[in-house]
Amino acid sequence: MQQKSMTIQEVARLAGVSVATVSRVLNNSPLVKENTREKVLDVIRKFDYQPNLLGRDLRRLETMRVLVLTPTLERSIFADIVQGIEDRGKEDGYYVLVCPTSNYAERERELFQMLQTRLADGVIVISTTLSKEELSALGQKHSIVQCLEFTDASYTCSVSIDDEQAAFDAVSHLVELGHRRIAMIGGSTINLSTRLREQGYRRALEQFGIPFREEWVKYGDYEHVDGEALANELMKLPEPPKAIFCMSDSMGVGCINAVRKAGRRVPEDIAVVGFDNTREATMSLPELTTIHQPKYDLGRTAMKMLIHNMTGSNKTYENVILPYTLIARASSVATAAE
Repeated sequence: MQQKSMTIQEVARLAGVSVATVSRVLNNSPLVKENTREKVLDVIRKFDYQPNLLGRDLRRLETMRVLVLTPTLERSIFADIVQGIEDRGKEDGYYVLVCPTSNYAERERELFQMLQTRLADGVIVISTTLSKEELSALGQKHSIVQCLEFTDASYTCSVSIDDEQAAFDAVSHLVELGHRRIAMIGGSTINLSTRLREQGYRRALEQFGIPFREEWVKYGDYEHVDGEALANELMKLPEPPKAIFCMSDSMGVGCINAVRKAGRRVPEDIAVVGFDNTREATMSLPELTTIHQPKYDLGRTAMKMLIHNMTGSNKTYENVILPYTLIARASSVATAAE
């Protein structure tokens, strides 16, 4: 009778290590300690273990590569998140491949094929254009974590802040300074964060008895040029706002530039609040009041969750909310408001 082939799980048990460690040895990872490598190789040599590349073991082997899908590399918030992902990944020997998608669904589908063909072990999605049904179907087969932006897809994890409450706090800050004519400029409503932040804006107005005005709500992209263009639209209204809540720091800086180019003062004539607390917030004149997102920690947490689901025997599908803070700076410290 032919002897049953040894599995990677049996090699791990006999060597006293994890399946992930055996995978790293088989993939020649330089991050495995030499004594651990020798223990695993001793078992492999003694029992003549051969990886079953066409069978069940192939699904257990690791490439030690993780994909990060991001819409662009131009926004600084993504760089800070990726740094957290990379630092946490290095601790377990993972290589991070950052893939810009330009928000093209077909590009995302092509990149997800790298999981199907065993070229990567898991994916962290910073933003996606795929439907929650499509993402759920992928999550049933692969390890996926959504970071920053997310949908309520099944079989995936997510890590973010409470965008709705953060926006509520940002607008409440302006109300507490005496403002009642408060506008909002935001990104694409395709993003859940945009919709949540608008809900927070509307809730703050309602709670303080301020009427919602459709003409004071503008949408564009999260970029500087959009912030400047939308602020110009608001200032040309017959009754312009006295404060503007911007859904990103880039938009906030663009807004400040538009106000100053129009010969008006920030915050005396128009107060401005941003979102994210990127490096741009402290480079504007005046410095930008903003919501601080724990960008690096978002990345580290996403990678930690992904590693657990890639290597653990029991996957968990968590939705983790990290704390944020409102950082008040000179762009909102009004001396007179209406």
